[in-house]
Amino acid sequence: MKLVIEGMDGVGKSTIAKKVAKKYHMKYVDGLLKTYFEDKGFSQEEIAAIVKGVESFYDHKDSRIRTWIMGFANIFNLLNYPGDVVIDRHCLTTFFYNGDDQSKPLYKVMQQVAGKPDLIIILTATPETRIHRLKHRDAADRDLQEKEKLTDGYDRFIEAANLLDVPYQLVATDQRNEDQVFQAVCQVIDAYKKTGK
Repeated sequence: MKLVIEGMDGVGKSTIAKKVAKKYHMKYVDGLLKTYFEDKGFSQEEIAAIVKGVESFYDHKDSRIRTWIMGFANIFNLLNYPGDVVIDRHCLTTFFYNGDDQSKPLYKVMQQVAGKPDLIIILTATPETRIHRLKHRDAADRDLQEKEKLTDGYDRFIEAANLLDVPYQLVATDQRNEDQVFQAVCQVIDAYKKTGK
């Protein structure tokens, strides 16, 4: 099973993805290829340098270039890991930040090359909840300075899921603690395993 956990910053993607990986005996895979480099023995300093290099493309003016750079990780994470994996961020996040009329065709090309995830779970929370969580995690978190990351944003995630025709489920995290979110996500996974939906 190729499972993806998506959502805006501060919804708990990484925390939930790691718990899912442990419970279901899946490999946890970071969306920015950090897992690959860790598996290859790169030091945290080397990985930080690679991530910094990749992040330098975030402000590139051409959405097609940004899509290809970030999309490479999406393709790689689907093709490189055999067996069951849970991927922390994938194509919907790439679309949120880069999807426009110029880059939309590239998403279909990436699907032709790598296929689709079996299921995407989109964790949701209001901007207020996410800001509170980000501040609690790290009051100096740079995500708190990026206006786009603090918007609602889920319309773009759903637009991308529909455009790419990928199976997805929304799981609200507002008014839920970490364990309650995890249990809700597990219910979605268990239902998918039984019905394929």
